[in-house]
Amino acid sequence: MIMATIDQFWKFLKTVRKKSFTELILCLFLLVLIPAYYFVDVFHILPCMYRLPSGSIWYLIHVLPLTFMVFNLLTNFVAVMYADSSVIGRLLTVSEYTSKEDSIYCTICQCNVPLRCWHCDICNVCILTRDHHCTFSTTCVGHYNRRYFLWFLLYLSAASFYEIILIGYYTYCKVTIKFSDFMVLVPFQSIITGFHLTVGQIFVVLLTLNLIAVTMSSLLLIYYLDKVRKGLVCHEKQESSYDFGLMRNLETVFGEKWYITWISPFIKSKLPYNGIDWQSHVDQYKTK
Repeated sequence: MIMATIDQFWKFLKTVRKKSFTELILCLFLLVLIPAYYFVDVFHILPCMYRLPSGSIWYLIHVLPLTFMVFNLLTNFVAVMYADSSVIGRLLTVSEYTSKEDSIYCTICQCNVPLRCWHCDICNVCILTRDHHCTFSTTCVGHYNRRYFLWFLLYLSAASFYEIILIGYYTYCKVTIKFSDFMVLVPFQSIITGFHLTVGQIFVVLLTLNLIAVTMSSLLLIYYLDKVRKGLVCHEKQESSYDFGLMRNLETVFGEKWYITWISPFIKSKLPYNGIDWQSHVDQYKTK
């Protein structure tokens, strides 16, 4: 068990080293920014709003759910990168349901791959039930890490919305923002006038980043959940062959324990399908 985990870890590191410089920068940006927001909240904003020890109860009321959200945000993000959905190292078994028509030949990998398996030009490998390539996580979202990606989006939306309310209220009460502070959002103007960050400019940037995050993550979450509801991935438009009903579609992505996977990415939830013999799953579903 330990050796398998170590092998997965080294495989993950080798994969990361092959990513582009831009992707790695964006990934590190998120991995640094999320804890930075957390520490600003816990060690500066909340202690200023609720004087300790008299305000300890209100402080904990904020810190506990915030810690839960940040924990799930970071761990699900890392899980997206760590959980491998590629065909590498997997025996692409052929069942009694599978025929030549149920497989696709990849000219780059030079092998037959299952249905719903597409080649990613960035990862340079075929991905089982490939949904899309996520630039921020430097990896493809597919059969085994789609669950973590969706929970990451949900917690990013929730945490960003919480930050807007918290930082917005703190700014209103404690920080004086002038109209000139908004010029920090215009990089060209900042270069001309020079970088002289004020407290007001810092909080303008913090709020702006959260507004962008909550807007993008919420829209993406709605889009991808709609795909899950219909049993689709991004490459599929109106295909109904893989729509097994709402509950079964949720199990296909989140596993058998889909209703509690929101608690932590460490909760094991076995997927009902292997991501390879899709035609057999379709045939079995139709015979029910």
